[in-house]
Amino acid sequence: MSQDVSSLPVYQKVSPSPESFRFAGALLTIATCCVFAVFWPTIRSMVEVWASSRTFSHGFLVLPAAGYLAWCQRRAWISLIPMPDPHGLLALIGAASGWILGHALHLVWLQQASVVGMLPGLVWTILGSAVLRVLAWPLGFLIFLIPFGTSFEPWLQDLTAWMILHGLDLSGIPYVYRDHRIYVSSGEWEVATDCAGLRYLLPGLSLGYAFVTVTYRRPFHRITFLFLCSIVLMLANGARAYAIILGNHIGIAHGTDHRVFSYTIYGLTMPALFWFGRRWQEADREPGPATVAVGLPPNSRSVMTASIGAVGILILTRLVVLLFPPSL
Repeated sequence: MSQDVSSLPVYQKVSPSPESFRFAGALLTIATCCVFAVFWPTIRSMVEVWASSRTFSHGFLVLPAAGYLAWCQRRAWISLIPMPDPHGLLALIGAASGWILGHALHLVWLQQASVVGMLPGLVWTILGSAVLRVLAWPLGFLIFLIPFGTSFEPWLQDLTAWMILHGLDLSGIPYVYRDHRIYVSSGEWEVATDCAGLRYLLPGLSLGYAFVTVTYRRPFHRITFLFLCSIVLMLANGARAYAIILGNHIGIAHGTDHRVFSYTIYGLTMPALFWFGRRWQEADREPGPATVAVGLPPNSRSVMTASIGAVGILILTRLVVLLFPPSL
Protein backbone atom coordinates (compact mmCIF):
# COMPACT_ATOMS: atom_id res chain seq x y z
CA MET A 1 0.00 0.00 0.00
CA SER A 2 1.25 3.46 -0.80
CA GLN A 3 0.73 6.49 1.39
CA ASP A 4 0.26 10.03 0.23
CA VAL A 5 3.31 11.86 1.54
CA SER A 6 1.49 15.19 1.24
CA SER A 7 -0.65 14.21 4.26
CA LEU A 8 2.36 13.73 6.52
CA PRO A 9 3.45 16.57 8.86
CA VAL A 10 6.46 18.45 7.54
CA TYR A 11 9.05 19.94 9.87
CA GLN A 12 11.68 22.52 9.14
CA LYS A 13 14.06 24.80 10.97
CA VAL A 14 12.51 28.16 11.67
CA SER A 15 14.51 31.22 12.67
CA PRO A 16 12.94 33.10 15.58
CA SER A 17 11.67 36.52 14.60
CA PRO A 18 11.99 39.46 17.02
CA GLU A 19 8.87 40.92 15.43
CA SER A 20 6.79 37.91 16.47
CA PHE A 21 7.91 38.34 20.08
CA ARG A 22 7.20 42.06 19.95
CA PHE A 23 3.67 41.47 18.69
CA ALA A 24 2.97 38.66 21.17
CA GLY A 25 4.58 40.65 23.97
CA ALA A 26 2.37 43.65 23.20
CA LEU A 27 -0.74 41.49 23.36
CA LEU A 28 0.49 39.89 26.58
CA THR A 29 0.96 43.35 28.08
CA ILE A 30 -2.57 44.36 27.08
CA ALA A 31 -4.00 41.14 28.54
CA THR A 32 -2.08 41.71 31.78
CA CYS A 33 -3.48 45.22 32.01
CA CYS A 34 -6.93 43.67 31.61
CA VAL A 35 -6.24 41.51 34.68
CA PHE A 36 -5.42 44.65 36.66
CA ALA A 37 -8.52 46.45 35.39
CA VAL A 38 -11.03 43.61 35.76
CA PHE A 39 -9.81 42.36 39.13
CA TRP A 40 -8.66 45.67 40.60
CA PRO A 41 -10.57 45.21 43.91
CA THR A 42 -8.60 42.01 44.56
CA ILE A 43 -5.31 43.62 43.56
CA ARG A 44 -6.11 46.64 45.72
CA SER A 45 -6.61 44.33 48.71
CA MET A 46 -3.04 43.09 48.23
CA VAL A 47 -1.65 46.60 47.83
CA GLU A 48 -3.37 47.71 51.04
CA VAL A 49 -1.69 44.89 52.96
CA TRP A 50 1.71 45.76 51.46
CA ALA A 51 1.27 49.38 52.49
CA SER A 52 0.06 48.66 56.03
CA SER A 53 2.39 45.83 57.07
CA ARG A 54 6.18 45.77 57.10
CA THR A 55 5.96 41.98 56.83
CA PHE A 56 4.59 42.24 53.28
CA SER A 57 6.03 45.57 52.11
CA HIS A 58 8.35 43.69 49.76
CA GLY A 59 5.28 43.04 47.60
CA PHE A 60 5.79 46.41 45.88
CA LEU A 61 9.07 45.12 44.42
CA VAL A 62 7.88 41.70 43.24
CA LEU A 63 6.56 42.66 39.78
CA PRO A 64 9.66 44.63 38.67
CA ALA A 65 11.89 41.93 40.18
CA ALA A 66 10.03 39.21 38.26
CA GLY A 67 10.49 41.25 35.08
CA TYR A 68 14.21 41.49 35.77
CA LEU A 69 14.47 37.74 36.35
CA ALA A 70 12.67 37.11 33.06
CA TRP A 71 15.09 39.48 31.32
CA CYS A 72 18.02 37.56 32.80
CA GLN A 73 16.66 34.46 31.02
CA ARG A 74 16.36 36.24 27.66
CA ARG A 75 19.12 34.17 25.99
CA ALA A 76 16.90 31.13 26.45
CA TRP A 77 13.47 32.46 25.54
CA ILE A 78 14.52 34.82 22.74
CA SER A 79 15.61 31.76 20.76
CA LEU A 80 12.10 30.33 20.92
CA ILE A 81 9.04 31.07 18.83
CA PRO A 82 5.77 32.26 20.41
CA MET A 83 3.27 29.47 19.78
CA PRO A 84 -0.16 30.02 21.42
CA ASP A 85 -1.27 27.01 23.45
CA PRO A 86 -4.96 26.31 24.14
CA HIS A 87 -3.97 24.50 27.35
CA GLY A 88 -3.27 27.93 28.79
CA LEU A 89 -6.96 28.74 28.41
CA LEU A 90 -7.75 25.76 30.65
CA ALA A 91 -5.34 27.15 33.24
CA LEU A 92 -7.07 30.53 33.01
CA ILE A 93 -10.46 28.88 33.44
CA GLY A 94 -9.13 27.11 36.54
CA ALA A 95 -7.80 30.38 37.99
CA ALA A 96 -11.05 32.16 37.15
CA SER A 97 -13.05 29.39 38.84
CA GLY A 98 -10.86 29.75 41.92
CA TRP A 99 -11.54 33.48 41.98
CA ILE A 100 -15.31 32.94 41.71
CA LEU A 101 -15.16 30.36 44.51
CA GLY A 102 -13.10 32.71 46.68
CA HIS A 103 -15.63 35.49 46.06
CA ALA A 104 -18.54 33.21 46.93
CA LEU A 105 -16.92 31.96 50.14
CA HIS A 106 -15.39 35.34 51.06
CA LEU A 107 -11.88 33.88 50.96
CA VAL A 108 -9.71 36.85 50.09
CA TRP A 109 -6.54 34.77 49.97
CA LEU A 110 -8.07 32.45 47.35
CA GLN A 111 -9.09 35.42 45.21
CA GLN A 112 -5.58 36.87 45.48
CA ALA A 113 -3.90 33.56 44.64
CA SER A 114 -6.24 33.08 41.67
CA VAL A 115 -5.48 36.52 40.24
CA VAL A 116 -1.74 35.94 40.58
CA GLY A 117 -2.18 32.53 38.91
CA MET A 118 -3.80 34.21 35.92
CA LEU A 119 -0.51 35.84 34.93
CA PRO A 120 1.36 32.58 34.16
CA GLY A 121 -1.85 31.40 32.48
CA LEU A 122 -1.67 34.36 30.10
CA VAL A 123 1.96 33.59 29.28
CA TRP A 124 1.07 29.96 28.60
CA THR A 125 -1.88 30.93 26.40
CA ILE A 126 -0.22 33.65 24.32
CA LEU A 127 3.46 32.64 24.21
CA GLY A 128 3.15 28.87 24.49
CA SER A 129 4.51 25.95 26.49
CA ALA A 130 8.15 26.30 25.43
CA VAL A 131 8.35 29.91 26.63
CA LEU A 132 6.46 29.02 29.81
CA ARG A 133 9.01 26.32 30.67
CA VAL A 134 11.87 28.81 30.33
CA LEU A 135 10.07 31.46 32.37
CA ALA A 136 8.67 29.07 34.99
CA TRP A 137 10.98 30.22 37.80
CA PRO A 138 10.71 33.96 37.08
CA LEU A 139 6.92 33.57 36.98
CA GLY A 140 7.03 31.55 40.19
CA PHE A 141 8.47 34.62 41.89
CA LEU A 142 5.01 36.17 41.59
CA ILE A 143 3.88 34.05 44.55
CA PHE A 144 5.46 36.68 46.79
CA LEU A 145 2.75 39.09 45.65
CA ILE A 146 0.34 37.18 47.89
CA PRO A 147 0.28 38.29 51.55
CA PHE A 148 0.45 34.80 53.01
CA GLY A 149 2.10 33.11 55.96
CA THR A 150 0.39 34.68 58.96
CA SER A 151 -1.03 31.29 59.94
CA PHE A 152 2.54 30.16 60.63
CA GLU A 153 3.22 32.95 63.12
CA PRO A 154 2.11 31.02 66.26
CA TRP A 155 4.48 28.19 65.33
CA LEU A 156 7.27 30.67 64.62
CA GLN A 157 6.60 32.32 67.98
CA ASP A 158 7.04 28.98 69.75
CA LEU A 159 10.23 28.28 67.80
CA THR A 160 11.69 31.70 68.61
CA ALA A 161 10.83 31.34 72.29
CA TRP A 162 12.39 27.86 72.34
CA MET A 163 15.66 29.20 70.91
CA ILE A 164 15.72 32.11 73.37
CA LEU A 165 15.19 29.81 76.34
CA HIS A 166 17.96 27.46 75.22
CA GLY A 167 20.26 30.45 74.78
CA LEU A 168 19.47 31.63 78.30
CA ASP A 169 20.13 28.12 79.63
CA LEU A 170 23.53 28.05 77.96
CA SER A 171 24.30 31.53 79.34
CA GLY A 172 23.33 30.52 82.86
CA ILE A 173 20.72 33.28 83.14
CA PRO A 174 17.74 32.28 85.30
CA TYR A 175 14.32 32.99 83.85
CA VAL A 176 10.62 32.27 84.15
CA TYR A 177 8.61 31.57 81.01
CA ARG A 178 4.84 31.88 80.73
CA ASP A 179 2.66 32.38 77.63
CA HIS A 180 5.39 33.78 75.38
CA ARG A 181 6.61 36.04 78.18
CA ILE A 182 10.13 35.70 79.54
CA TYR A 183 10.99 37.11 82.96
CA VAL A 184 14.66 37.67 83.81
CA SER A 185 16.18 39.70 86.63
CA SER A 186 16.78 42.65 84.30
CA GLY A 187 13.22 42.88 83.02
CA GLU A 188 10.28 41.31 81.25
CA TRP A 189 10.24 40.35 77.57
CA GLU A 190 7.45 39.21 75.28
CA VAL A 191 7.92 37.05 72.22
CA ALA A 192 5.26 38.95 70.31
CA THR A 193 3.83 38.11 66.91
CA ASP A 194 6.17 40.64 65.29
CA CYS A 195 9.10 38.83 66.90
CA ALA A 196 8.12 35.51 65.32
CA GLY A 197 10.32 36.24 62.31
CA LEU A 198 7.83 36.15 59.43
CA ARG A 199 8.80 39.68 58.40
CA TYR A 200 12.40 38.47 58.00
CA LEU A 201 11.56 35.04 56.59
CA LEU A 202 9.40 36.16 53.66
CA PRO A 203 11.68 38.97 52.34
CA GLY A 204 14.68 36.70 52.88
CA LEU A 205 13.06 33.89 50.92
CA SER A 206 12.16 36.29 48.12
CA LEU A 207 15.80 37.39 47.91
CA GLY A 208 16.89 33.75 48.00
CA TYR A 209 14.40 32.88 45.24
CA ALA A 210 15.79 35.63 43.02
CA PHE A 211 19.31 34.44 43.79
CA VAL A 212 18.69 30.80 42.81
CA THR A 213 16.86 31.86 39.65
CA VAL A 214 19.92 33.67 38.27
CA THR A 215 22.57 31.41 39.85
CA TYR A 216 21.35 27.81 39.40
CA ARG A 217 19.77 25.87 36.56
CA ARG A 218 18.89 22.59 38.25
CA PRO A 219 15.63 22.55 40.24
CA PHE A 220 17.25 20.36 42.92
CA HIS A 221 19.92 22.99 43.62
CA ARG A 222 17.32 25.75 43.71
CA ILE A 223 14.97 23.96 46.09
CA THR A 224 17.84 22.85 48.34
CA PHE A 225 19.17 26.39 48.68
CA LEU A 226 15.70 27.78 49.43
CA PHE A 227 15.25 25.15 52.15
CA LEU A 228 18.64 26.07 53.59
CA CYS A 229 17.72 29.74 53.37
CA SER A 230 14.51 29.24 55.36
CA ILE A 231 16.32 27.28 58.09
CA VAL A 232 19.12 29.83 58.42
CA LEU A 233 16.67 32.76 58.51
CA MET A 234 14.66 31.16 61.33
CA LEU A 235 17.85 30.46 63.28
CA ALA A 236 19.02 34.03 62.67
CA ASN A 237 15.75 35.39 64.01
CA GLY A 238 16.13 33.32 67.16
CA ALA A 239 19.70 34.58 67.56
CA ARG A 240 18.47 38.15 67.07
CA ALA A 241 15.82 37.84 69.77
CA TYR A 242 18.27 36.17 72.18
CA ALA A 243 20.92 38.86 71.51
CA ILE A 244 18.43 41.60 72.41
CA ILE A 245 17.67 40.03 75.79
CA LEU A 246 21.30 39.16 76.50
CA GLY A 247 22.59 42.60 75.52
CA ASN A 248 20.07 44.30 77.75
CA HIS A 249 20.74 41.90 80.62
CA ILE A 250 24.50 42.48 80.72
CA GLY A 251 24.06 46.23 80.23
CA ILE A 252 25.69 46.76 76.83
CA ALA A 253 22.51 47.40 74.86
CA HIS A 254 20.21 49.15 77.28
CA GLY A 255 17.54 51.06 75.39
CA THR A 256 18.87 49.97 72.00
CA ASP A 257 16.21 49.81 69.32
CA HIS A 258 15.35 46.29 68.25
CA ARG A 259 15.85 47.32 64.65
CA VAL A 260 19.60 47.71 65.25
CA PHE A 261 19.87 44.01 66.05
CA SER A 262 17.38 43.08 63.33
CA TYR A 263 19.11 44.90 60.50
CA THR A 264 22.59 43.94 61.66
CA ILE A 265 21.90 40.21 61.85
CA TYR A 266 19.76 40.29 58.70
CA GLY A 267 22.46 42.27 56.89
CA LEU A 268 25.04 39.63 57.79
CA THR A 269 22.88 36.58 57.15
CA MET A 270 21.82 37.19 53.55
CA PRO A 271 25.30 38.07 52.18
CA ALA A 272 26.70 35.02 53.96
CA LEU A 273 24.06 32.81 52.35
CA PHE A 274 24.77 34.27 48.91
CA TRP A 275 28.52 33.82 49.37
CA PHE A 276 27.98 30.20 50.34
CA GLY A 277 25.55 29.58 47.47
CA ARG A 278 27.82 31.00 44.77
CA ARG A 279 30.23 28.12 45.32
CA TRP A 280 27.89 25.96 43.22
CA GLN A 281 27.01 28.53 40.59
CA GLU A 282 26.04 26.96 37.27
CA ALA A 283 26.82 28.36 33.83
CA ASP A 284 24.07 29.34 31.42
CA ARG A 285 23.05 26.70 28.92
CA GLU A 286 23.35 27.53 25.27
CA PRO A 287 19.90 27.79 23.67
CA GLY A 288 19.11 25.09 21.17
CA PRO A 289 17.58 25.48 17.70
CA ALA A 290 13.86 26.05 17.39
CA THR A 291 11.86 23.56 15.32
CA VAL A 292 8.17 23.89 14.54
CA ALA A 293 5.70 22.27 12.15
CA VAL A 294 5.00 24.07 8.92
CA GLY A 295 1.33 23.20 9.38
CA LEU A 296 1.26 25.26 12.59
CA PRO A 297 3.07 28.48 11.77
CA PRO A 298 3.40 31.12 14.52
CA ASN A 299 1.28 33.70 12.71
CA SER A 300 -0.21 36.86 14.18
CA ARG A 301 -3.76 35.58 13.72
CA SER A 302 -3.27 32.67 16.14
CA VAL A 303 -1.63 34.95 18.70
CA MET A 304 -4.49 37.44 18.37
CA THR A 305 -7.10 34.70 18.70
CA ALA A 306 -5.45 33.33 21.84
CA SER A 307 -5.26 36.82 23.35
CA ILE A 308 -8.92 37.53 22.64
CA GLY A 309 -9.90 34.19 24.16
CA ALA A 310 -7.84 34.91 27.29
CA VAL A 311 -9.28 38.39 27.77
CA GLY A 312 -12.77 37.02 27.11
CA ILE A 313 -12.37 34.54 29.99
CA LEU A 314 -11.27 37.34 32.32
CA ILE A 315 -14.22 39.57 31.44
CA LEU A 316 -16.70 36.68 31.56
CA THR A 317 -15.47 35.77 35.05
CA ARG A 318 -16.22 39.26 36.31
CA LEU A 319 -19.59 39.34 34.58
CA VAL A 320 -20.62 36.04 36.16
CA VAL A 321 -20.12 37.53 39.62
CA LEU A 322 -21.84 40.79 38.70
CA LEU A 323 -24.85 39.15 37.07
CA PHE A 324 -25.17 36.20 39.45
CA PRO A 325 -23.95 37.40 42.88
CA PRO A 326 -23.43 34.60 45.41
CA SER A 327 -26.14 34.10 47.99
CA LEU A 328 -23.75 32.98 50.71
